Amino acid sequence: MLIVIGDLVADLIVLGGAALQRGTDNPAEIRLTRGGSAANVAVAAASRHPVRFIGRVGDDTLARALVGELEAAGVEVQVQRAGRTGSIVVLVDAVGERTMITDRGAAAELEAIDPAWLDGARWVHLPMYGFAVAPSRTAVTDAAARAASDGARVIIDLSSVATMRELGRTLLQQILDEVRPDVVFANADEARTAAELGLSVPGVYVVKRGPEPVRITAGGAASEVPVERVDDVLDSTGAGDAFAAGYITAALAGANPHESARAGGALAMSALRRPGAL
Repeated sequence: MLIVIGDLVADLIVLGGAALQRGTDNPAEIRLTRGGSAANVAVAAASRHPVRFIGRVGDDTLARALVGELEAAGVEVQVQRAGRTGSIVVLVDAVGERTMITDRGAAAELEAIDPAWLDGARWVHLPMYGFAVAPSRTAVTDAAARAASDGARVIIDLSSVATMRELGRTLLQQILDEVRPDVVFANADEARTAAELGLSVPGVYVVKRGPEPVRITAGGAASEVPVERVDDVLDSTGAGDAFAAGYITAALAGANPHESARAGGALAMSALRRPGAL
């Protein structure tokens, strides 16, 4: 069982909305989709391996729709319900790059996780968003420790430069030292920020660099895995989450880090050619 702990929110995708004229109409294509890094990974992995999503949503109509969508995709869902479901406005420019306006709502208020929800975990995936505020950080760290003590492997995705900078070097290093992840994911900007902050990254460090080869560092040795170039990028939303799903499900099937990175790259390609996450 792959367990993913983190956000389930609504994404309002605005295609062509990155260059806005103030004080007047700005025509764009707008789509409302399911979002949240953890939920994206769960859905992208569900057709390949049993997945359980753990998170917190509001006690509202939007939450019921989002949970229903995860379940329809084959994800087992365990959620705490209170408050208001979060939403994110995603402004996508002409080359598919995103600018996000975030309101995580109930997702940022995750409380202690029922130990039974962690039963059967072989891998646990943790986006950094879950560590952003203290109560949620404690819940996620405790869950990771419990799963690891039962033999699960743990992944942290650095997820967001803004979140990394807000947490700061001392707290980020504390999180990495306490969780001791087997694998850490980062994109090029997140890896650059980790280096600027002087972080010591444990485990297998997987850095996604867009069209450039994925860089894998393990045991002090670095190597690269080529990726397919995509010239017709529509929206990069969820591409990193798709990579994570491809990597983890390949690893669950026995693949080594290089084989897993190739599987992750292949799944990420499909995310780049559609609006919103997989």
